[in-house]
Amino acid sequence: MSTTKEKVLVVGGAGYIGGITCDCLRRDGFDVAVYDTLLYENRFLKDIPFFHGDVRDTEKLKTVAEDFDVVVLMAALVGDPACNINPTLTEEINHQAIKRFCESVTPGKHIIFMSTCSVYGAQEGILNEESPVNPLSSYASTKLVAEDYIRKHSHTIFRLGTVFGLGDEHSRIRMDLVVNLLTMRAVGLGELTIYGGDQWRPIIAVRDIAEYVVEACRDRHNGTFCLLKENVNIRELGEKVSKLVPGTKIKYTEISFQDARNYRVDNSKSMKVFKYRPVVTVEDEVERMIKIFREKRIENPEDKLYNNSAFLRSKSEQNKFI
Repeated sequence: MSTTKEKVLVVGGAGYIGGITCDCLRRDGFDVAVYDTLLYENRFLKDIPFFHGDVRDTEKLKTVAEDFDVVVLMAALVGDPACNINPTLTEEINHQAIKRFCESVTPGKHIIFMSTCSVYGAQEGILNEESPVNPLSSYASTKLVAEDYIRKHSHTIFRLGTVFGLGDEHSRIRMDLVVNLLTMRAVGLGELTIYGGDQWRPIIAVRDIAEYVVEACRDRHNGTFCLLKENVNIRELGEKVSKLVPGTKIKYTEISFQDARNYRVDNSKSMKVFKYRPVVTVEDEVERMIKIFREKRIENPEDKLYNNSAFLRSKSEQNKFI
């Protein structure tokens, strides 16, 4: 266990990845605080110093960040469907806010930034940090351009594979992620519909991501790193889930899925630089989620709250978009 008392500000620390990341940082002795606008939450009950704020409020974020050694930038509109609802807002939050913060923050801080493997779009072969990029959405394109501003500082950029699994005990689960969604439907409906099925994705558990962030805070690994546990195709994921929920039927359709991404990623660089190794499997997290769903610990897993795009679309329709 680290004995450091370095101060870490997690921007977006009340979220799906941020919640468990804060827990792991505290476990390892870091002095942690959260800056979050509570877009998807209506409370923050953890015993952690909390600053309510929007990542677009550059002056406030800069002022808060001055007192911290490491700033972890997780706050963003996340996912292709969610970002496509209002591309202008996506540009403001995922790109312009990051640009302004990086231009104003005091040099010397280490910045950890959550990017995405979606920057690769649809490509053949095994891709790595040096491969050409091909963003197919406003989510991917805004994350990609924001990376350039992060690189002007001491930095760790994580290009995340598709995330899955359960986070901490307080933050909401996301049901718009493929492994989580398939598990929910297998338990609730006893049937899965696989669209196409040959699309490849790099995947990684939210618990593993948190551990990578902890090491990045401790050791200040500088550079861009792809994070994944394995590359799988959607058909394979459906079969894994169906085996863990006996009786689940799988329906395959040749109708093109709206998500055109298709890519495999090499994590050799992160495996070489980081001591941590991703250990959480699809089976591990599916088993945990099956228990959650069968015990009815989530009143309505299909509630819009657990789906980024459905929740934001609802807010937009009510003229309450952020």
